[in-house]
Amino acid sequence: MSRLLALVRKEFLQLRRDTITLRMIVMVPVLQTLIFGYAINYDVKHLKTVVLDEDRSYDSRELVAKMTASEYFDIVKHVGSEAEMRHEIDAGHASVGLVIDHDYGKNRRRGTSAKALLVVNASDTTTASQAMAIAGGISSQLSLRTLAAKAGWKESGPPVDLRVRPWYNPDLRTATFIIPGLIAILLTFTLIQFTAMAIVRERERGTLEQLQVTPVTRVEIILGKIAPFVVIGVFQLTLIIVLMRFLFQVPIAGSIVELYLVGLMFIAAVLGLGMLLSTLAKTQMQAMQMSFFFLLPFVFLSGYVFPIDGMPKFFQIITYAIPAKYFIQVVRGIVLRGAGLTELWEPVAWLTFYTLAIIGLAVSRFHKTAA
Repeated sequence: MSRLLALVRKEFLQLRRDTITLRMIVMVPVLQTLIFGYAINYDVKHLKTVVLDEDRSYDSRELVAKMTASEYFDIVKHVGSEAEMRHEIDAGHASVGLVIDHDYGKNRRRGTSAKALLVVNASDTTTASQAMAIAGGISSQLSLRTLAAKAGWKESGPPVDLRVRPWYNPDLRTATFIIPGLIAILLTFTLIQFTAMAIVRERERGTLEQLQVTPVTRVEIILGKIAPFVVIGVFQLTLIIVLMRFLFQVPIAGSIVELYLVGLMFIAAVLGLGMLLSTLAKTQMQAMQMSFFFLLPFVFLSGYVFPIDGMPKFFQIITYAIPAKYFIQVVRGIVLRGAGLTELWEPVAWLTFYTLAIIGLAVSRFHKTAA
């Protein structure tokens, strides 16, 4: 134990002298949380819209007013031709174009199909999908009201009243969905790079040769190098949770103690992976390149951005080797749904297995030699 404590103290002293790394420990999670939290926003509103109203009737103005009242469409210009509308969308002045047929009002009043066309810039598929869904909802409401009036429907509600009640994120805020998963991504970004160069730095400086003449075991060397980064990981975890709770107003529905317990497990898994990379790399450049190789899969195959169920079967199998997948499932379960570890036992079990396996592999790969 005394040898292990001496190694831990050495790592802390070495870290204290590295002022740039100390600044990065604090600034990187703060800046990335702010950037990701504010920049990533799926709540598409106020889409710039141009209108080509060939009817200019009360009914056509009502359609435009309905779209404007939804707050998803902002009318920036009324155009006089399809060519002018195309020019506005091509130039990026608008992303949506509404074309109202010249017989729209007349057809609606005499009971025939009243036609309008919504042109959407689909180069941004997220924006296009939401715009089309919202416009379709507005059209359905108008159609239902017209049909109900023609059928002599006297009730205040529709014939079928199917109500939707979203749980856990009733306001459908992007930050409520993004920030909890961001904890796993940011911890991965910082910790895997710090630890990936730990053994390599010792080898390049020649201090690894000094360790080989000491009675310190390779297990103690690995644990001694991981321990300071565990403290750093817990500090960063706390920093992100504070920003999530008080800056982005994301409430924690479950147990904060259970969140920290699983967080410690994930930190150990990431540090074990970084330590494994450091035993494989010969130089710090190789260690950094290897860490970058793992970062993108952690983002795209963890379920943070894209749902795993929508991936091809081959990539769904690969996700079992991504510890961030299990941690994100647990974090979202605890923070958003208030679930406990008993309900989340499966991802917790997988994360535990992964952590023990990766640390064991790092220890077995490590050789207390300068070669």
